[in-house]
Amino acid sequence: MLDIQNLKVVYGTGRLRVEAVKNVSFHVEAGASYGLVGESGSGKSTVLRAICGLAPISGGHVRVDGKEVKTPREKSFYRTVQMVFQDPYASLHPRHTVDRTLSEPLAIHGEKDAEARILQALKEVGLGPSFRFRYPHQLSGGQRQRVAIARALILRPKVLLLDEPTSALDASVQAEILNLLDDLRRELGLTYILVSHDLAVVAHLCERLLVMQHGEAVEETTSVALRSGQASNSYTQSLIQASQGFSREAPAPLAI
Repeated sequence: MLDIQNLKVVYGTGRLRVEAVKNVSFHVEAGASYGLVGESGSGKSTVLRAICGLAPISGGHVRVDGKEVKTPREKSFYRTVQMVFQDPYASLHPRHTVDRTLSEPLAIHGEKDAEARILQALKEVGLGPSFRFRYPHQLSGGQRQRVAIARALILRPKVLLLDEPTSALDASVQAEILNLLDDLRRELGLTYILVSHDLAVVAHLCERLLVMQHGEAVEETTSVALRSGQASNSYTQSLIQASQGFSREAPAPLAI
């Protein structure tokens, strides 16, 4: 479904030149969920932005459903690929109701039956019709992210790019959104690329994952290996150790 070969993203020129992504390659089968993990600044979110056209592709190839992605993106591209952003407080227009937010992509693509499509989208993400004419400030963080997911799904794409979709939410709400995304993938046959710094989130949603550091692909592994703490790369091993948290045991007293 998605094939990335030697992807490069470069910002600026001369002394201000920054290689944000350096020759990253991976592929994702249809219906699979693939994770990109790494510390802040590793380039994982930039990969997603390059795929959907929000960051410049400086080299390499991006193919979606067997077709080379063009720059600028054609309108038809967004029928296949949609993105859910990290911050539900920033990704929704504060002066647009939920109804307008969901109807806009339908209008852009000339879709009919907007009324039924909006109600169906709200139902799929666990929101009733009573949410339809509310504004973002009248919603909780979890409800806003559900609206953002509904907006991404309303055109019935095949691929969802998920940029840390739960990091701005409370722990209890995170679990609800992750379970919702897992259910939607199975019900609608979606393909996911999930970016996260939280290894537990990636292990829950993804079968395979790519570890990134300083814009480069460090290691490709599986969620099974991640849970068992297996890693061939020292950086991946350090991420696993960091995700296990701290110990409350008191340090041994120093010898005097």
